Formats: sequence, structure tokens, C-alpha cells
Amino acid sequence: MTRTPGALRIAFMVLAALPILLTGCSAEYHGHDSGIDGVLWRQIASFEDPLSLGLYQPSADEPAAYLDALEVLRWDGSATSAAGLDLRNGGVVIHNVSSTDSAAQLSVFIASGPRPDVVTDEGRKYTGPSTVFTCYGIGTEFQQRVEPSVSRIIFDDCPSTLVELLPGDAAFRRPGFHLGCWHG
Repeated sequence: MTRTPGALRIAFMVLAALPILLTGCSAEYHGHDSGIDGVLWRQIASFEDPLSLGLYQPSADEPAAYLDALEVLRWDGSATSAAGLDLRNGGVVIHNVSSTDSAAQLSVFIASGPRPDVVTDEGRKYTGPSTVFTCYGIGTEFQQRVEPSVSRIIFDDCPSTLVELLPGDAAFRRPGFHLGCWHG
């Protein structure tokens, strides 16, 4: 039986994707030479997962109540108020919070906190950044008798005022959004 190049390409793609499909969200993409391992991504997830419930499955049916229900640090955008934020152990900060009668918008900043001195998931000595951070925007629209629709906007960088609160070797990683899994 002769195989066509297209059939071989499809077979290769299926085999390449199989480990990811079998492991689901426990699979972590480290990126080419990113130096980011599972320990830091799990730290990010420990802050983001509780927030995600409130963001993507809102219990409120109007914008102001939706925003009020988010129990995380808030930043007003000023350098003075940023100095009062303690992100040494990681955390979530929301900012650029606004709403209308039918929509809410906010920006999210998440820092992993310091990575403990443990080997990587692969059993190697870790040599990457001590902290990672990410940020993105959320837009939520509320309509009568319909569940709110939530959209996520991926940012290419984060506010320098918040980044300056982190260690000098902190590294930005853009989040991916695939069923709650993080991709570096």
C-alpha cells in the first residue's frame, strides 16, 4: 500500500497531538528555550483559577454587581497606589475597571510569586526566572434573559508600574486560552 505525503502528514500530526490530548490540561507548553516550567505555571494557575470562576461564570446579572463580586486586589493606575500592592508572594490585581449599563471591562495582572528551589518537572536543576507574570483584558456583555458573554483580550505587555514591583529577573509570558490550560 502506497501512502501519500498528505496521509503521512496527517498521521504525524495525530501522533504529535496524542500526548497533549491524553494529558489534557496537565500538559504544559514550555516554549522554545522559555525557561518556564510547570512549577511557575501552577503558581500562576493557583491565582487565576479562583478568579476565572467569577470572570467566566458570573453569579451577577448586571455589570456593577459582576465587578463588585471579584474579590481581588484593585489598582487605580497610579504609582502611589501601586506602592501599596504586595506582590512579593504573587497574586492577582485588576485595573482599568469600567462599566456601563450593559457591559463591564477590566484588565488582569497575575504574578506567580517566587519559585521554590526545587528541580523541574523533568528532574533537572531550574535555571529560569524566579517569577513570571502575565496580563490580559476581559470584556463582558450583559443581555436580558441571556447568559453574559465574556471575551478575553491577550496583551503583549503589562503595565510597567506593576512589573516594577517584581524581582528584576521576572519574565513576561503571554497566556494562551485553551480550556483553562496555560501556554507559554
